[in-house]
Amino acid sequence: MSGGHSPLRGYASRSGLSSRQSLFGNSSQSHEQLEINMEAGTYDIDEDIADLHSSVKGLKHVSRAIQEETSLTQQIVETLENSLDMAKMTLKQTMKRLDRVSKKSRSNHVLYVLLFGLALFFCAYFWIKVRNFLRWIF
Repeated sequence: MSGGHSPLRGYASRSGLSSRQSLFGNSSQSHEQLEINMEAGTYDIDEDIADLHSSVKGLKHVSRAIQEETSLTQQIVETLENSLDMAKMTLKQTMKRLDRVSKKSRSNHVLYVLLFGLALFFCAYFWIKVRNFLRWIF
C-alpha cells in the first residue's frame, strides 16, 4: 500500500487474473489457467468480511458457552465422585461395624443358650431333690 502501489498489484483490474509466466512457466506448456471475472459493483467483499466477522463472533460465543458448560459439568462430576467416594468409605465402615456386632451377638447368643440350659438343669435338679426330700419326710 505504501509507495502508491495498489494492493491488487499483478492482477488485471477488470478482466480477471493475469497470467503469471514466471510462476507457472511459459505459454508453450499446456497448463490450465484460472481466470476470475470480478465486475465492479456485483461483488462486495466488505459485506462478506463483515458477515464472516459476525459469524466468527457467534462461534466464539458458542465456544465460550461450551467451555463454561464443560467446566460446570466437570465440577459437578468431580463433586459426585467425591460424594460417592465418601459414601463408599462410610458404607465400608458401617459394614465393618455391623460385622463386629454380628460376631459379638452370635457369641453372646451361644453363651445365653448355654446359661439357659444350665439354669434349666439346676432347676430340674433342685426340683427332683426337693421332691425326694418331701417324699422322705411325708
